[in-house]
Amino acid sequence: MYRKKAFTLIELLVVIAIIGLLLAIVAPALRLAKERSQFIFCKTNLKSYGLTMKLYLQENDDAYPVSYDSMFSVPTATVPLGCQWHDKRTSPANVPQHAGPLWPYMAKQEASLCPTFKSFAKAFGAEHVGPPENPGRCPNPIEPQYAYSQNHFLGGRVSYPSGTPYGVVKQHEVVDPGGVIEWVEETIWFVPPVNVNRWVLNDTCFFTRHPDDTVGLGDFIATYHGTSLARRNAGKGNAVFVDGHVELCDPYDSITLSSGKVISGGFRLAWPKKGKLSNTKLY
Repeated sequence: MYRKKAFTLIELLVVIAIIGLLLAIVAPALRLAKERSQFIFCKTNLKSYGLTMKLYLQENDDAYPVSYDSMFSVPTATVPLGCQWHDKRTSPANVPQHAGPLWPYMAKQEASLCPTFKSFAKAFGAEHVGPPENPGRCPNPIEPQYAYSQNHFLGGRVSYPSGTPYGVVKQHEVVDPGGVIEWVEETIWFVPPVNVNRWVLNDTCFFTRHPDDTVGLGDFIATYHGTSLARRNAGKGNAVFVDGHVELCDPYDSITLSSGKVISGGFRLAWPKKGKLSNTKLY
């Protein structure tokens, strides 16, 4: 009588070993493919933000909205400022009155969130995020709602230093549209050394470090692309520029003036009056 031959234990172990080897070879490729797709998704989101701003400018005499609440306008009495970016209850999608002037021009809310940022934010932990003056004290879980901030030098309506106007109000005033960021990914943690950034993501304002700052005041470009959570300060962040192109930016890139002042990569990319930035005169 014919009997069907079964696998021997050794043959079964060989098959398992081959499958394990194949998985070991394929897994890194799949991980890289996933990271690449997320990276492209994040860049596409910023492209959408650039288009949203363009539509707004066309209908508002080329004048930028104020960065602090251009997309999301949530009263600080409702939720602490540093907690709003991950509070689902405050999203304009759920609370229409929290919409900023740009919100009606945005095609879909999903464009406000980078998946890479979302994974880093959740892995970083609720105990680390929150208002800069009181981190880790947010009354809500981490449910990221937005990841991008508008360059505050575009549409800034206050003076800094005291009494000195800065930035531009209208887009045509930007000296180098291809070299000035409009929206950028902002970090949610403090980056060493001390005072590189005094603030983390809270509102939609990217107010970067100024050479005349004496207390380390300012925001910092995100560092979560092209790295791991363990080395979260070693990466880079995306930004969409005034001319509409998206680029990966190095937040640590800096130039030193002859006066001895160091301009951070964030400020160098954010300052819209390139022609008026020199070794002796900032404005």
